[in-house]
Amino acid sequence: MATKSYILLVVAFLSCHQLLSIRAELEVKVSTKDETLHIEDQCSNVKCNENEACILNKDGEAECVCITECEDPKDKRLMICTKANHTYTSDCEFYRMQCWCRKNDEHCTRKESVTDAIDYFGQCQDLGVCTEFELEVFPKRMKEWLGEILDALFVRKDLDSKYETLVNEARKMKLSNTEKWWRNAVLWEFCELDRTHDNVVNNEELARFIRSLKVLEHCIQPFLDHCDTDNDNKISSDEWGTCLGLDKNDMAFLTTFCSH
Repeated sequence: MATKSYILLVVAFLSCHQLLSIRAELEVKVSTKDETLHIEDQCSNVKCNENEACILNKDGEAECVCITECEDPKDKRLMICTKANHTYTSDCEFYRMQCWCRKNDEHCTRKESVTDAIDYFGQCQDLGVCTEFELEVFPKRMKEWLGEILDALFVRKDLDSKYETLVNEARKMKLSNTEKWWRNAVLWEFCELDRTHDNVVNNEELARFIRSLKVLEHCIQPFLDHCDTDNDNKISSDEWGTCLGLDKNDMAFLTTFCSH
């Protein structure tokens, strides 16, 4: 019988897809008095930081300023906890605070935010320490709940059609009690993480994955650190496969399949 923590992990993983959709729909509201083509032309070559807006200053020059408003997502799952253990209602609020403090604005109340970073989604809390035993059994747990998640997404019709073959194969393997019935789910998850299709999950892609799960699975960071055998802050397809028990044929398939 599935344990409560196991069920929570599956739900959390499914929620990741929903949360990313919600986050994509949230629009940062920037208060500017003039949005003429002239401003757009002046700002076209100016790259502002997260949650900054480009305006023309009193001298008519393009300048990046901190946004004035962040939309309240009204969803506690979209709160963020930073490395410095501060909770913000959204990532927008955090980036705005960083902006204020970088510019020595009077609204800055947390100077340390300049060097702070997002740790995970959710309110800050004591996540506990991943023990040696927990880390040892984590790969098995991860493979199994990835298998359940892949199937659940398929049932919900929330899965890219290119993965349907993987799901059908996985179902047959599970019904026949094949030892590695989770194989296709491990392949699928790497493809999902590798947004750039270069057979490497980079630091930004890893951060997105960790932030979404860390509040419910405190071993996710140590596990991925363990997988990164060359310590380059990236997980290659070979490192992913080795860490989760894929054989050479599986990894060869992974390299080809995910690059499309």
